[in-house]
Amino acid sequence: MRVLVTGATGYIGAAVAEALGRAGYEVAGTARTDDAAAALEGRGIEPVRADLRSPESLAEPARAADAVIHTAATQEEDMGSAERAAAGVLLASGTPVLFTSGVWVYGGAPPGEVLDEDSEPDPVRIYSWRPALEQEVLEAGGTVIRPGMVYGRGGGPMNQFASMADEHGVPRHVGDGRNHWSIVHVDDLADLYVLLLEAAPPGTLLNGITGEPIEVRELAAAACAGAGAPPPVEWPRDDAAHELGYTMAEALTRDHRISGARAREQLGWRPPERSPLEELRQPVGS
Repeated sequence: MRVLVTGATGYIGAAVAEALGRAGYEVAGTARTDDAAAALEGRGIEPVRADLRSPESLAEPARAADAVIHTAATQEEDMGSAERAAAGVLLASGTPVLFTSGVWVYGGAPPGEVLDEDSEPDPVRIYSWRPALEQEVLEAGGTVIRPGMVYGRGGGPMNQFASMADEHGVPRHVGDGRNHWSIVHVDDLADLYVLLLEAAPPGTLLNGITGEPIEVRELAAAACAGAGAPPPVEWPRDDAAHELGYTMAEALTRDHRISGARAREQLGWRPPERSPLEELRQPVGS
């Protein structure tokens, strides 16, 4: 079975492509540049020249595949339009599509509650287009996955704490850090993609989350320790909004207590027991 992975050179896409290879699939990956194509070839992945910013370039590669896993994302200002255009081309190909969304379609969890796939979406403004696109994919018989905040292999959003350092180089987290994030290790998430490809019926929506939600201040402290950086300090939300924008500051302080139980119940996903804080404390690259 031939699977096309968009974003195969990215953080999540690379792990997904590796997991597919281990499972015996023939894997092709999109590449925008010669360097990206060479990198894919070096990992045993067939490079396919395509660019999310030119969505029509995805049409033929999608038709030539037995399934498409869409992990690519654009950082263009109007990312919603780019994602909708790409998803439209992929869905029109007639090839089954597994679409990557994310937990920022959720609002903050009310006190004492945990959100799940049945919870009403309340996306941050920059992702306001995602629920409608998710629905379009599901109605076309595709599959949608909402990964939690992804960590592992020294990458993912946990690196942002050090990058948000103040003028003295001290890492920061937005707000007091008492809000929670629901997380997933990138390798466990990649295994879930394979399970979705193999066992999920058309129209499936699942969260990709493991373990219990963790306070952001704990995640920040562990990630900074692993990066060899000093402990993070609080960055008042109003101050952060001046630099990051209100929407991003609001997103980073949402209390995301989200369940990943349905993927385990429906697909038998059994990620290994992990200690995320201990893993994050390990020196990056170790």
